[in-house]
Amino acid sequence: MILFAVVVLLGTVLTVNCETHSLHYIYTALSKPVGLPGIHEFTAMGLLDDRMIDYFDSEHQAKVPKQEWMRERLPADYWDKGTQSRKSKQQWFKVNIGILMERMRQNDSSTPHVLQWMHGCEGETNPDGTLRFVRGMDMYNYDGNDFLSFDDKNGVWVAPTPEAEATKRKWDNVQVLKEYTKGYLENECIDWLSKFLNYEQQQPRNTSPPEVSLYAKTSRVDADVVLTCLATGFYPADVVLRMKKNESVLTADDGLISSGVLPNEDHTFQRRDRVEVLRSDLSAFSCEVVHEASAVSVTRVWGGPSVVVHPTSGPSAVVPTPSKSRPSVGLDPPTKTHSLTYIYTALSKPVGLPGIHQFTAMGLLDDKMIDYFDSENQVKVPRQEWMRERLPADYWDRGTQSRKSKQQWFKVNIGILMERMRQNDSDLHVLQWMHGCEGETQPDGTLRFVRGVDMYAYDGNDFLSFDDKNGVWVAPIPEAEATKRKWDGVQVLKEYTKGYLENECIDWLSKFLNYEQQQPRNTSPPEVFVFAKKAKVETNLILTCLATGFYPKDIIVRIRRNGRVLTAVDGLTSSGVLPNNDETFQRRDHVEILKSDLSKFSCEVFHEATGVDVTKTWYITGLPPEPGCGPPIAAAVGGALALVALVAVAVGLILYLSKSSVLLCVIIVEWS
Repeated sequence: MILFAVVVLLGTVLTVNCETHSLHYIYTALSKPVGLPGIHEFTAMGLLDDRMIDYFDSEHQAKVPKQEWMRERLPADYWDKGTQSRKSKQQWFKVNIGILMERMRQNDSSTPHVLQWMHGCEGETNPDGTLRFVRGMDMYNYDGNDFLSFDDKNGVWVAPTPEAEATKRKWDNVQVLKEYTKGYLENECIDWLSKFLNYEQQQPRNTSPPEVSLYAKTSRVDADVVLTCLATGFYPADVVLRMKKNESVLTADDGLISSGVLPNEDHTFQRRDRVEVLRSDLSAFSCEVVHEASAVSVTRVWGGPSVVVHPTSGPSAVVPTPSKSRPSVGLDPPTKTHSLTYIYTALSKPVGLPGIHQFTAMGLLDDKMIDYFDSENQVKVPRQEWMRERLPADYWDRGTQSRKSKQQWFKVNIGILMERMRQNDSDLHVLQWMHGCEGETQPDGTLRFVRGVDMYAYDGNDFLSFDDKNGVWVAPIPEAEATKRKWDGVQVLKEYTKGYLENECIDWLSKFLNYEQQQPRNTSPPEVFVFAKKAKVETNLILTCLATGFYPKDIIVRIRRNGRVLTAVDGLTSSGVLPNNDETFQRRDHVEILKSDLSKFSCEVFHEATGVDVTKTWYITGLPPEPGCGPPIAAAVGGALALVALVAVAVGLILYLSKSSVLLCVIIVEWS
């Protein structure tokens, strides 16, 4: 699956007693096709309040609606005219990207160049329901850098780079262009924004009740289990979820962690609350979910699990049936599962994009990358500091030679498969191999083999896998039968594969875990922020406490009102502890409060590992006055419209072993 993402980071500000809406159009053109499915030479999309409402690309050549109310409310000639407009803009981009390449003395190298345009407007609702123009934007970006933007206030074009000066002078001299641009942003765009908002508000929305599950899984602490209540598939988003112990509502003080309400891919929502409890705790635990819109009130009771879910390397979704009576036996004996997996990915030909290599190999310990190799750098390298420190140079030298020989093996065999499947070299094909093992810790600290995996995928589909129990290869498709027969006939190959998975792999897994556990880790204290932003309800604010950058992840966060700790009963929502990109963690708690509430609010954060105990206080009286929605309270997030779209073109090769649901490989490259 190829992912093409356009990420628009627009500066957002907190204002009082007003509602801000936006309408933006984003166009992206590449200097040449890249030959990858899902990556188009030209795309255009419309965004209403950052939600896509229409779309066009150079492959399908049609402007299409992306919201049901757009499809229902706008006539056929709107889409016909929109299609013609997009086609003409596609030609305009093609001509102008060539002009820019010539101006910047760029050739038609393997790396494509990217030209982008974003224009649109933002408006605020007046008391009578009409929209008032706030700001407009019309900006261009080339290869991820600002190129040209329109200063709506002064009616001139702004060139941040010398290469844009010629275009600025030319466009500044076309008075009708400046007048049209200003008029579109301040009037026509606002009219369309108002019309689209009206259409959206009139669209009837069906309610959807939640599905509720209560289950337990093993914890990192052997004596504990993590009890989770999941409500999912509900619409609208307002839901009440309470976890109880002997009818007493559990709160953050009891260690309760909530995901808050999160969106699903089907426009419904989910919320997941969890708490860690002792295996020996025989209390009656329950989960109550109330979804007023769909008139659903559900209680799930858990008096001790019939199943405790043990983690594996692949994703799982296990919903145990709760026992109606408390079992007389205890929970499963404490175990910890660990995994060591190696993933190899080969492409049939180079794609000419930075970061996308014809061959890659990586090792994963408990799903964390520990080593890496690619066809460009031709060396196996450590990805964890303890790997670098504990393993000698000859380990990496031998690993490099092994990766190089596998690279050649993949090159030969991907050619054999293409010939067998009668494929030519015009399309891109992908061959992958994943092998590894899982082990469980025993009371004496040793690892016991649980399962092994050795499987191949071709173009994202299962191709061949090893049945470790029966010692045979399994071919799920006819094209793999020839390979199965050949490999089944090589007894030494089957014996080696079984021996590696059950013995050698477990030995390496045990060794790596030992190295990792002996590695000293630096603690990192949290940074704490308290801030407010507007809520959907005009009379309310959302007060947020953010703790970020801390390690290890054990932390206590409390929001108080006049000294009293707020809980889920007060509407408190928590993200739980989430990972940052730098191997530290963050947690974000928030609560919706009245703008008129003059109470003293505070946020307490305690991080025992670093000895940090911080209290930040926030008063609603600190808000500025409200003349016409007033100046922004908070600075623009993410940079105030610095780029034409701050667009990231993310090219991801995400391939799955379909039946096993095991993620094989993710390769991401960003152009910023």
